[in-house]
Amino acid sequence: MNTNITVAIVDPTSAGYFIAQRALERGFLCAAIFSASAESSGMDVSWSRACTDKDFDALIARDAYDAIIPGAESGVCLAEELAARFGLAGNDPETSAWRRNKTAMAQAVREAGIALCRQARCGCLADCIAWAEATGYPVVVKPEASSGSDLVRVCEARDALARHASTILDGVDKYGKNTCGVLVQEFMVGDEYTVDGVVSNQVLTVFAIGKYRKINRDGAMVYDRIDFFAPDDPALDARMRSYCEAVARAVGVRVGPVHIEVMLTASGPLLVEIAARAHGGMGASVIDANFSPSFIDAIIDSYLPESCIGETLRIIRRKTACIAFLISDRAGTLVATPGAEAIRSLASFVREKWFVAPGNRISRTVDLVTCPALFELSHDDPEALEADIRRIRELERSAALWEIA
Repeated sequence: MNTNITVAIVDPTSAGYFIAQRALERGFLCAAIFSASAESSGMDVSWSRACTDKDFDALIARDAYDAIIPGAESGVCLAEELAARFGLAGNDPETSAWRRNKTAMAQAVREAGIALCRQARCGCLADCIAWAEATGYPVVVKPEASSGSDLVRVCEARDALARHASTILDGVDKYGKNTCGVLVQEFMVGDEYTVDGVVSNQVLTVFAIGKYRKINRDGAMVYDRIDFFAPDDPALDARMRSYCEAVARAVGVRVGPVHIEVMLTASGPLLVEIAARAHGGMGASVIDANFSPSFIDAIIDSYLPESCIGETLRIIRRKTACIAFLISDRAGTLVATPGAEAIRSLASFVREKWFVAPGNRISRTVDLVTCPALFELSHDDPEALEADIRRIRELERSAALWEIA
């Protein structure tokens, strides 16, 4: 075991689970550090710390780390703060808001002279309505620091805007944080992409570009699927890469993973948001499994002194890959999933992740939080993968996939 290197993952959930797993596979000591917003991942790590522990500062002061890596959105700010405290590679905690708060993010990007959609931060319902009516409907309404489409809605008119903005202003996000600010954006027309990469030695290496397909259901943008492409795929608009490089610089990402969402509009790419962490859920693992060299190894290595990731690195897609998001048309109690085995038998099936179990309540899908399950699909033949996607949707629309009471 290579116990000479100790890596800490702040909130080893979502992508952080896979990063921690890889660190352990490489023989590193791997500690889990939990922010106030995170729950245990259940992974058998070398040791763990929780910032809610009254002795956290004293315990962490006795530790020694070679790298501190954010595992999820909830861990970004704490990872940056701790890396600075230990004198390790990391992004400047003084500018964490640029990478976590969408209002500060937009300001940093705009001040760098980079194109952005029209948007405004509003602290009350009257301001939301005034801005939307001056700009024109539809508008996108979200909390300042949401992630994973949490509380993100497209509002076509004043009534929908008033209802949703009030929900944000009066509530909390999925991390339990008070959502005191609302971000209202003009609705961008175009295709939405994710750009996932690693910054090392001041260079952003893009490992994969994902193209989202979302469905508008009563103003809620519901994930249907995401297909992953190599960054130099000729089918992609080359402007996205240079745009994302500029955005990453503008918000101060100097090391580690970036997950950037952009809308490719008729006038070019426009930022949806950027996060200083890896693609969430199983996304980081899908990229790692289907592209070469290793995405997850590159994330870890970027924080270590011997990192040699650079602009000459060539990324190759080994297989056609996508993530299919199950969509539930109704709410109730999930009784059983008799059709799940049919999905597991598909030629492209790799793995599944269910967020609801039989006997528990299943919600009508309106965002990523209410998505009941994800399926990772990968195949040498793109046509075989497409056929499998069609089969999943057939099962989903029928009573064959699940029983809901």
